[in-house]
Amino acid sequence: MKKYLILFIMLLGACSVFEQEEPAKTEHISAHPQTMATLYNHYAAEYRALAYQAFNMASDRVDRIKEERPDATKLGIVVDIDETLLDNSPHQALMIAKDSSYPYMWNEWCNMAAAKPVPGALAFLQYADKNGFHIFYVSNRKDKYTRLGTMKNLAGMGFPQLGENNILLRLERSDKNPHPSDKQARRDAITAGGYEIVLLIGDNLGDFYSDAEQCDERTKQVDAFMKEFGSRFIILPNAMYGNWPASIGISNESSMDSLLLEMTKIFE
Repeated sequence: MKKYLILFIMLLGACSVFEQEEPAKTEHISAHPQTMATLYNHYAAEYRALAYQAFNMASDRVDRIKEERPDATKLGIVVDIDETLLDNSPHQALMIAKDSSYPYMWNEWCNMAAAKPVPGALAFLQYADKNGFHIFYVSNRKDKYTRLGTMKNLAGMGFPQLGENNILLRLERSDKNPHPSDKQARRDAITAGGYEIVLLIGDNLGDFYSDAEQCDERTKQVDAFMKEFGSRFIILPNAMYGNWPASIGISNESSMDSLLLEMTKIFE
């Protein structure tokens, strides 16, 4: 009962920002496959602790790099935005309440500039800025629709280094940009500008390298980069969305049931 009360209060808060919308559909909420993940990201103290842990590790890396390379001047830090710097769980709650999915109200949410910082994110980037690191915000928010709202949100929360060249959002697909959601081209553009990327922070494997599509290949990539995690790569938890559901074949409730039952075969 307490869980449902918390979720109801959370959904009321999320839906109040879209007064033109119909009231939330509550009959499916407790059974929705993303309900627990959304509650966890928004309310769990354990999630907050993991976020602090990630940014504490990032601060330690800044100190170590500064100590080892005191004269370096073009050291870059690449950070994702969503679920790395900004908490979008209210929008996730809205999609659950409306029994909808991305991109439902996503651009509108971004342009409200109402997302709060992920715990520890703001203090870390202010610390990195103070220590002379160059910060690049590399996000798959669509530049065409959300740039102004994104910059307003980041600026309103006090994030540093928000110049046009520091915020690299997703551009439209074209012959020169055939894979717009792959961030590698944007990271390459940073290094082509003479910057050395010494730290990458995100919640999805694509925030660090070109992410494979299949689960087995993704696992192999992670194993290959094992020593980078906690060093050059800092990853935050996000069970709400990302590349991982599609990589294991999740498309609906039925596919989730099949995967879960497959896990129980060890007991047969």
